[in-house]
Amino acid sequence: MNLKIKAKYLSLYLILNAIGILLAIRYWWTDPLILSGLNKYTIILLLSVGICWIGILFLSIMLIRLLIVKIDNYKFISPLDLTNNKYYASEIGVDKAKRFEKAITFIGFPMLFLTIFSFRFLIEIYENNELKTNGVIEKIVVKKLNKDIKNNSYVFIEYENKKHSVNLRSDYLRLNDTITIIYSNRNPEIVKIFNEYKENQ
Repeated sequence: MNLKIKAKYLSLYLILNAIGILLAIRYWWTDPLILSGLNKYTIILLLSVGICWIGILFLSIMLIRLLIVKIDNYKFISPLDLTNNKYYASEIGVDKAKRFEKAITFIGFPMLFLTIFSFRFLIEIYENNELKTNGVIEKIVVKKLNKDIKNNSYVFIEYENKKHSVNLRSDYLRLNDTITIIYSNRNPEIVKIFNEYKENQ
């Protein structure tokens, strides 16, 4: 496998993961009540995972070719090539095709989970940093209660002089309760119930 093919694998991995992560960031702070059902926002977030997965498959194929199954006489293998088993096995041989298939499972899935975990971890760091450096504390009266399709309870709140609104998951808050929230004045979509935020610090 020459340098040009390696660069192609790495480029596709980086481009697809960047697209997937940017999509996820764009819709990450969508109202959680909206995200509780199957709609365009949840589909976009699932699509972002799918795009990252395809990128990870390209990187996995490159790593397998370098470390596990040597295929020097074959040019470029895409994830689509792996779906056509007969064609693929005839190109590289049945034994190598089976080894390749097993290796994809052991390399690809851990990389996907690591990507998702890293994304969640970095988002949490970003949110905590935003609330620490740009946090605004505000008292809110709960004016409305909502439930999702699973009957989970949410409180609807308006904040920053009613410029923004969101449903926050809560089983213990009731109508007309006064609660304290904290939100970022730089990214007001980052909002948490203050007590829960302090407990997690």
